[in-house]
Amino acid sequence: MQENELFPLEAVPPRVKFAILREFEGRRPTVQEVSRICDRSWLTVPGIGRTALANIRQATGDQHPLSVHRSAARMSDAELLMRLDLLQEELHSLNEVLIATLSSAQKKVFRSGRIRRTPSTDHGHQGSGVAF
Repeated sequence: MQENELFPLEAVPPRVKFAILREFEGRRPTVQEVSRICDRSWLTVPGIGRTALANIRQATGDQHPLSVHRSAARMSDAELLMRLDLLQEELHSLNEVLIATLSSAQKKVFRSGRIRRTPSTDHGHQGSGVAF
């Protein structure tokens, strides 16, 4: 399958198809675009689990995606740069997910009123009773 071909949405179950379309904001992606997303990132997409990921990889003919590491000594400079770009994209994506998750968690705690307050040392402090 050529990387510039459109991803064969008809080759995957409907829920996987909708998850892919949602991930690409309603646009049908190319095989290359789908293949460039690492397994770890796919597994963070709602509706994509291990079975769905296997469906995606099978549809692209990519049984061993880029997450399989080749020896850097055998990779060309272009391959190394491409790998670096993919890793930086993955890092950026994971950072965005982490920030969104932390932000959401903080808002939930604030709204629920379960903000933990630490008592000040002036109030309620019990010492040993020994004066120095």
